Amino acid sequence: MGRMACGLIMMLGLARLALGLWLGFRPFDDTYITFRYALNLASGYGLVYNVGERVLGTTAPLWALVLATVRVAHAPMELGAIVLSLALDVASALLLFRLLLRLEYSVSTGLAAAVLFLTFFDYFSLARSGMETSCFVFLTVAVLESACSHRFTAAATCCALACLARPEGAVLVVVLMLALWRARTMLRLREVMVCLAPLFLVLGGWAAYALGAYGSIVPQSVMAKAASSGDPGLRLFSWENLALFFLKGQYGGEIFTRTYVQMMPAITLLSAAAAAGLLLALVRGRSDKAVIRALALLLFPVCFVAGLALSGAFTFFPWYYGPIYPFAAALAMVGASTLSQGNVRVSGAVCTLLVCAQIASAVLVKLPGDRTFWVEGYSEVAEVVPRDFRLRVAAPEIGTVGWKVWPATVLDLAGLVTPDAVGVPADLYIRSAKPDYLIVRTDNAADLLARVAGQHWFTAGYELAAVRRDPHAEREFRAYRRLSRAAFSGR
Repeated sequence: MGRMACGLIMMLGLARLALGLWLGFRPFDDTYITFRYALNLASGYGLVYNVGERVLGTTAPLWALVLATVRVAHAPMELGAIVLSLALDVASALLLFRLLLRLEYSVSTGLAAAVLFLTFFDYFSLARSGMETSCFVFLTVAVLESACSHRFTAAATCCALACLARPEGAVLVVVLMLALWRARTMLRLREVMVCLAPLFLVLGGWAAYALGAYGSIVPQSVMAKAASSGDPGLRLFSWENLALFFLKGQYGGEIFTRTYVQMMPAITLLSAAAAAGLLLALVRGRSDKAVIRALALLLFPVCFVAGLALSGAFTFFPWYYGPIYPFAAALAMVGASTLSQGNVRVSGAVCTLLVCAQIASAVLVKLPGDRTFWVEGYSEVAEVVPRDFRLRVAAPEIGTVGWKVWPATVLDLAGLVTPDAVGVPADLYIRSAKPDYLIVRTDNAADLLARVAGQHWFTAGYELAAVRRDPHAEREFRAYRRLSRAAFSGR
C-alpha cells in the first residue's frame, strides 16, 4: 500500500513538473538578485553582487551555490532553477508522506496530504519563480522526517543546509535540539555530538567565511529591510496580509490573485481542528506520540508565521509564504481524518474537493489574471546600458536590472547590496554618487521622480534614454542616461 502511494505521488509530481515546464519560467524581480550572485560566483568573481564589492546581499547562499553549479555545467540558469525546484517538490511530497507515516497516521492521510501539497497552485507558482523556496521547503521536511526517524546526523546536515537556504532555518535548529532532548535516553553524549557534527561544521565554516569575506554573518538585505520594518503602517499591512492568507490565499497579485475559489477557509478550519487535537492530546497525556506529533507538525509553522507577523516587513513578498504549504496540507488532511473519525471515504472526498478547488482557482482566476510586465519592462529599458565593468547603474529595484546590465556595477537605492544607501533619500544619493544610468518604475519611484524633476543637476545632467509603458498597469519603466559622461563605445 505504501509503495503504491509513493508511485502515485511520483506520477503526480512528474505530471506537475511537465506542466511547470510547459507553462514556463515565471520569475520575480528578486529572483535575479541570487541569480547575479550565482553568475559572479560561476565566473570566478566570488559570491558577490558587484564585482570587487564584498557585500552579502542574498539570504540564500546555498541556492546561489546550486545555481552557480548549473552555470558551470553550461546549462541555462533559468531552466536549471525551475527543473530543480519542481523536482525538489516531488521529493518534498514523498518526505511529507513518510513523515506522516512515521507519526503513525494512515497511508490514506499521508497520501492525501502529499497530493494536496503538490496541487496548491500558489506554491506551484513559487516553484516556477526560480527562487530558493522549493529548496528550503525540501530541507525543512527532510529535517522533520529524519528527526522522527531518529536519523539525527541526516537531520543535522539538512538543518545546516536549511540555514544557508533561508535565515528562517534557525527555527529548525530549535526543533532538532528538542528532538535530541526527547531521545536523550537512547543516545550517549558522544553520540549526540557526532550527530550534531555536520551542523557545527557547516554553520561554523560558513560563519568563518562570512566574517572573513563580508565582515558579518547577517545579510545586508536583512539589515536594509529591518530599517523600514518599524513603520506602523507596514506592520499593520503585514498583519492584514497574514489574516487574509488564511481566508483568501497569499499576497502577490496577478498569478497570486486572492480568491475564495481555492477554499482557504476550509483548509484553515481543518488545520485548526488538527492543531487543536494535537495540543489537546499533548495537554492530556503528554505521551511520546503526542509530543512528537506536536513537535513535527506545529512548532516550525507556528514559529515561522509568528516571525512573519512580528517582522513587519516580509508578508508582501510572495515567496515568504512557501514554507507554510506543506504544513497546511498535512494539518488539513489530519483534521479531515480526525473530524471524520478515520473514515477514509470522507477524508478522500475532502481531499478531492480541495484539490478541485486549487485547479478551479488556477483555471478560472489565477492564470487569466496573470498580467505581469514587471520583469519584461525592466529588461527592455535596461538594454540601453552597455555591458561594461566601468559603468554604474542606480535602481530602487535591482533584480532584473542587475541581471541585464551585468557586469556593470549596480547602486541599490534600497540598500540591499549598497550599505551606504540605507537611510539616505534616493535623490541625495544619486546626486552624490552620479551614476551613469538610473533605471526606475514610475509607480514605486514616483516620489523620487517628483523630487528630481525640478532640480537642475538632474534635468541638465540626465536624459531619458529609454521608456516602456506597462500594457497592463498605469506605469512606465524608464532608463535615464547621464549626459556629462557619454555612453562608452562598443555598443
